[in-house]
Amino acid sequence: MSQAEAGLRARKKQQTRQALIEAALRLYRERGLDGVTVAKIAKEANVASRTFFGYFETKEDVFLGRGDDRVNLLIEAIRSRDRRTPILTAVRPVLLRDREPPRRQQQPANPSLSELLHHPSIAGRLRERWNRWEDQLAGAIARDVGAGPGDPEPRVVAAAITGAIRVAAAAALEQPRRRRQIAERAFELLSSGLSRYGAKASMPREN
Repeated sequence: MSQAEAGLRARKKQQTRQALIEAALRLYRERGLDGVTVAKIAKEANVASRTFFGYFETKEDVFLGRGDDRVNLLIEAIRSRDRRTPILTAVRPVLLRDREPPRRQQQPANPSLSELLHHPSIAGRLRERWNRWEDQLAGAIARDVGAGPGDPEPRVVAAAITGAIRVAAAAALEQPRRRRQIAERAFELLSSGLSRYGAKASMPREN
């Protein structure tokens, strides 16, 4: 496949994904969450139901964004860093990415995340996703530092990182103009305890 063909394919996939999201939002506005089904989303977006599952696992995922992409970026930042670089330093740019204040207000017709989380199925699905992301991050950290079976440190570090992201995201919902400052503060709190974790110390020379 040529670069041009690959680019066209990527754009088409993004267009389909966006069409599914917009279809779900229209149905939500018109019928509420109970009136939104995978079949109705697919029909509204003019695609087959099986196409939907090539982009989302559940209807709730349509409303929750692309958290998997962020976790994959965190894992890649850990994997590809210089071995002398602490893990937290490596993931900092990912943690702070897209945290600038929004330039324009969200469209009133679209539901906010805080509104969506009032629905038990969406709140439950988000918890499932966070748990999966924490598992993935803990596994990546354990492999990176060579932790043995049962070593709690990778899980603690992963829980600290994902916990900071969750708290910062929730706070940013209440204060969207302070998204960057909130993320920076969350990172500072993490740094106070994890600033050197995962960094390989220089070995002392033998006499």
